[in-house]
Amino acid sequence: MSISRAKFLRQVYPFKPPSTSVDHLVIGGGVIGLSVAAALVNKGGKDRTTFLVERRGQFGIGHKRTGKIVVATSDSQVPYLKKLQAHSTHPSFLITPGDPSSSRITTQFLRGNEARELEPDLSPKVCGALLIPSTGIVDSQGLVDSLEREVEDPDYNPSASREEDRGEGVIVLGTRVVRIDREESGSGWVVQMETGWEGLGEGEKGEVESVRADVVVNAAGLGSVSLCEGVVPENELAQLWPVKGNYMSYKGPGVGSVSRLIYPCPSVNVDHLGTHLASIRIFRYCLVRLMCIFKTLDLDGHIKFGPDVQTIGTSADAARDPDFWQPYLAPSSSPELIAAFAHSVQDYLPTIDPSLLSPDYAGIRPNIAPPEAGFSDFLIRHVEQRKGFIELLGFNSPGLTSSLAVGEVVGEMVGRQVWNKKD
Repeated sequence: MSISRAKFLRQVYPFKPPSTSVDHLVIGGGVIGLSVAAALVNKGGKDRTTFLVERRGQFGIGHKRTGKIVVATSDSQVPYLKKLQAHSTHPSFLITPGDPSSSRITTQFLRGNEARELEPDLSPKVCGALLIPSTGIVDSQGLVDSLEREVEDPDYNPSASREEDRGEGVIVLGTRVVRIDREESGSGWVVQMETGWEGLGEGEKGEVESVRADVVVNAAGLGSVSLCEGVVPENELAQLWPVKGNYMSYKGPGVGSVSRLIYPCPSVNVDHLGTHLASIRIFRYCLVRLMCIFKTLDLDGHIKFGPDVQTIGTSADAARDPDFWQPYLAPSSSPELIAAFAHSVQDYLPTIDPSLLSPDYAGIRPNIAPPEAGFSDFLIRHVEQRKGFIELLGFNSPGLTSSLAVGEVVGEMVGRQVWNKKD
């Protein structure tokens, strides 16, 4: 029986005492890891150091407030819209406690004809809709570039949230984590890293160094579950179920008047249709997640539909090789897939021309539940038995939407639970 890749690496890389020490070590240079690192630098305290490592050699903030509209195409879906609207008046959203009209999330319920007045291309089947005017889209590369500067540049201040006693931040690219150990005293963590590992043959090693950290944040995305091995007991280990999502671009009739993001209500079997790109769920102040093939815009106004859900492997595949998903990154282009997209989209935009749908791009989502389990939420885990080791798992869509709030939550968690800061 083959062993997992994580166990293999622990055999190849024996424990190595740390040569240096940092306060915070964030693993993973995606938008979640960068958001967490920025929060720790900004609010972790003066003279505290934050070290972010990203195994690849590279990891950008334009935005547009487009608004979004969630549409129901049957009377049975209207209660879902009502429930979604009720979430917007949750106490966490209210500026004035007890006053639903003071919600930070403005929503408006529309009848079908009112929805078509806003978006004339919508189907006559649309019988209700929920308008959320304050939402929009961002330039994801611009966001990443800005967060990178926020971590490393002490003079860069994109918002008023930066505190006078900010710490120091360093980002190291092309460096992978090969093992994590609890410090013998139990007061910290020893993280072993390898630089120059790409392109090496089996049995070859790059430059290996160990760093001690009071706090380790595992934000390694598709590699996060593997990194937990050896730290988290086997009965508590999450399992990774990578899922591919395809997007189709579209240029043709049936969408000429569309100016907002459009979401259909989720079906009963939400995983059959897939998930959205940037849902209404705002991480810390949880609303809800929509699961559907939907119509989106980029900053240049180009129209895309997606994503779908395509299972590409099992947790066993991911354990044997955390990178097994890489060959699946090319968007699928089968006639069957295009037909499935067209069928879903035409439910709410009936006059699109299916022949003009074309594969655009694909992504892999790090789900931590098997496809048949349905919805699974993000997991942020920090337990007393592993104080200072924070797991960020299952961050699929809407991870980009919620990334800044995730950074805020983790920053506050570290402050209270590790550094004993008072609110």
